[in-house]
Amino acid sequence: MYPLLYKYFLVNKKLVFPGIGHFILQDTPASLDFVKGILRAPQSKILFAPIDANQEDSNLFLYLKKEMRLDEWQVVEQFKSFVSTLKYNIEDYKLVELPGIGKLQKGSSEQEIVFTPTTSLGLTAVADIKLSNTNDTRANLVELYTTGENLILTEETEEDKLEMIVKQKDEDYWWVYALILSLFGVGALLYYYI
Repeated sequence: MYPLLYKYFLVNKKLVFPGIGHFILQDTPASLDFVKGILRAPQSKILFAPIDANQEDSNLFLYLKKEMRLDEWQVVEQFKSFVSTLKYNIEDYKLVELPGIGKLQKGSSEQEIVFTPTTSLGLTAVADIKLSNTNDTRANLVELYTTGENLILTEETEEDKLEMIVKQKDEDYWWVYALILSLFGVGALLYYYI
């Protein structure tokens, strides 16, 4: 059951375990550090908030019903069994590991649950990018994201500008040739039949 719950968590960015707590996947957008000249990659971190109430997510049950191909009452029973096993292990001072999310264990007080998030979530697609000139707004960052390495961006040179001009002159006009040939074809048909 846990792989399905983890998939739901990654897609919906939240996961509720009634009586234990809920997990939230918080995204931090990319940012530019002007002082160091670094473009920081977007990051994701997992937050945990313990709850006592029996709060449930009805969308989770619909998702599990479709994925497991079971009746809704069967899905609810399996989910409640999974959560009760988690609660029992936490209350028994056992370390509960949720792969990809983190670890849960009982804290120093009776009701406290301590959450230790996974150190590397693996959701960050790229590394930070070092910019040689923070004022360079013409940098094409989309191409740099595919490498996943630290790269240094430089300003465009005169050769780059000349290459862009040459590319603009070589636009493709194939449709003009197709239109001329089709006009010749229509003309030939009219000449033959008229």
